[in-house]
Amino acid sequence: MIIVKLFATLIDRCLFTISFIFGVQLPEFIVQYTQRLSGHINEARFQLQQFQLIADNHFQGDLVMMVKRYQGNTEASIVETGNLIIALQERIILLEQHLANMTQAELTKRLYAFVTEYDFAMAQATIQQFQLAIPLNYAALTTGIIIALILLAIDKTIIALMKRLYKKSNHNKWVH
Repeated sequence: MIIVKLFATLIDRCLFTISFIFGVQLPEFIVQYTQRLSGHINEARFQLQQFQLIADNHFQGDLVMMVKRYQGNTEASIVETGNLIIALQERIILLEQHLANMTQAELTKRLYAFVTEYDFAMAQATIQQFQLAIPLNYAALTTGIIIALILLAIDKTIIALMKRLYKKSNHNKWVH
C-alpha cells in the first residue's frame, strides 16, 4: 500500500511539473504568435501600399475609384485584382483588431482574444517555428501555476470518482 501511495504521489508531482511547464509556455507562445501576427499586418500593409502607389499614379490617389474601375472591367483578371484589393483591406482591418486585442495589458483578455480570434494557419506556423523559453515573469508563472493546479484538480477528481465507483462495485458484489 505504501508503494502505491508513493507511486501516486510521484505521478501527481510529475503531472504538476509537466502541466506547469506547459502553462509557462502558453504566454510565450502567445508572444511569438503576436509577433507573427504583427509581421503579417506589416506585409499586408506593404502590399496594399503597392496598390496605393498605382492609384496615386493613375487615379489621383483614390484607391476606391481604382477598385471600382477594376471591378467594372470586362477582363476577369482585372476584376479579381479589384476583389483582391478589397479582401486585402478587410484582412488588414481584421488583423489589426486582433493585434489590438492580443496586446491588451491584462493577461486574461489576451488569452481570451487568442482563444476566440486566433488564425488557425498563423497558429500552426507559430507552432512549427516555436522556440521554447522559460519566461520568468508574472504572467508566465501565474499561467503555469493555474494550469498545473487545474490539471491536478481534474486528476484528483477523476481518481476520486474511480475509487468511488470501485468501492460501489465491490460493495454490490458482497450485497448480492
